[in-house]
Amino acid sequence: MRVLELTIQELLKIPLLHQTKVISGAQGLDRVVKTIDIIEEPYEIAGDKQGVLILVTAYALRDRPALLLTMIQQLHQSGAAGLVIKSVQVLDHISAEAKELSDQYGLPLIELPEDISYSDITHAVIEQALHRQEVLLQRSDESYRTLTTMVLENIGIQAVSDHVAGLLKAPVAVINHSEELIVSSPIGWDFHHAQYPVRRNINVDQRSVAYLLVDKEHLDAMEEVGIEQARLVLALELMRNKIIEDTENRLRGNFIDELMTPPAPPRHEVEDRGQQLGMNPSHLWEVAVIEGRVAPDEEWLTRLLYQEAAKYNIRPHIEFRSNRAILFLPTPQVNADYAGDQRQQTIPWADIVLSWLNDKEGKLAGYRSGIGRPKALWDIHEGFSEARNALTISRRLSGETALTAYKDIEVYHLLRGTMDEKGFGILFDRKLGKLKQYDEEHTTDLLRTLFFYLESRSSLIDTAHLLSIHRNSVKYRLERIRDITGFDLNDPHEQLVYQMCLIYYYLLEHPE
Repeated sequence: MRVLELTIQELLKIPLLHQTKVISGAQGLDRVVKTIDIIEEPYEIAGDKQGVLILVTAYALRDRPALLLTMIQQLHQSGAAGLVIKSVQVLDHISAEAKELSDQYGLPLIELPEDISYSDITHAVIEQALHRQEVLLQRSDESYRTLTTMVLENIGIQAVSDHVAGLLKAPVAVINHSEELIVSSPIGWDFHHAQYPVRRNINVDQRSVAYLLVDKEHLDAMEEVGIEQARLVLALELMRNKIIEDTENRLRGNFIDELMTPPAPPRHEVEDRGQQLGMNPSHLWEVAVIEGRVAPDEEWLTRLLYQEAAKYNIRPHIEFRSNRAILFLPTPQVNADYAGDQRQQTIPWADIVLSWLNDKEGKLAGYRSGIGRPKALWDIHEGFSEARNALTISRRLSGETALTAYKDIEVYHLLRGTMDEKGFGILFDRKLGKLKQYDEEHTTDLLRTLFFYLESRSSLIDTAHLLSIHRNSVKYRLERIRDITGFDLNDPHEQLVYQMCLIYYYLLEHPE
């Protein structure tokens, strides 16, 4: 017979069992009874007795008093709930050793009067179990209706979390699989400090999206039912939030498409729609483009971006297109009256993105990025254009640098649009034609070495870093350059002329 979460203490409160007596092992009265088993011969005890309440007649023990000690030992080892002995009076006494062993194990030893039959006990327990199950179903139905009403009335996930915490009488938290808190009750509770964490997955579309954490050592049947209901309702709340978030992202994406396709909508329209879509028009916006051979990991990069944004209490946006991620990065404008306020400082987005690209344990190894200058929301198409230009020029002129800011290469972009190809071509051939020919014939890289040497203000260490070679190799290459071109590396005028020729070569004549 299966019994639903009835403790020995609850069983003894049944009117039929009021005359029973707990002989020893009273500290184990909270043990849960799953089954009642009647044993005619005590030596038959064997196997797993987890949650079993054993009933035995004293007549079976009358001539074998030492057997009771063996039974207590075996029942403890097998996980039994307790031992009920009928007609104890036929025994001369229950030995002190048996009582001590029962107390030691917390295994209740209970005396059952002679006039109570086993069938009476069975019927009473079934009746109590059914009543208990009916009460549980009623409470479960009430709780489920309350939770469902909360969802239908869109009270919010915090209210649902608070109700669950009240139902379970324990702190609870909903946490995503990146170990980030979604909601907690009480608000601000640090789930990392839970003493008895119980975790249950929350699934949406047959996929685990988060988990419910409850800090409670023991959960009864009603609490287990409550947790299952909470998982369902929280899944509905998370699904609703996901739909809202996806809709907002789609609307923001459409809005950004309009902003990046000149002419942009009127400023007042951009301000109104930006405010509605969570893209604060009072902020300055930088656009960063991250590009690789394949598309970046969307979920990972989005999570990384929003983790960083949370530090500044701002809301960025990210789009994924082909093998690119386009990041729209807001920074609150500095108020002149509060320039000394730490909260008003510019967010170093270029440094943040560069740290992601250089993180060997991250997922952006081998990717490059370009980032534009801060722009007003209605001018972000300019920031996007700058980011793309920075990315294009970085592939040609930035060596191993993972991120290129437009403000650092702006002059190259301007030169690319104004250079007289024929005139610069003639000048390049006269100044560096022999060096180019030498590179082609000997498969060397002297042109790039000279370019990065001039770019780094004649620093051997920086040139070596940009080319990923040893600085002694740089010194050797510079000597070869002197021999081939006769170029005086210390002449500022010559440096400028050669640098302009190299910029022409890499940007126009030799784009890759």
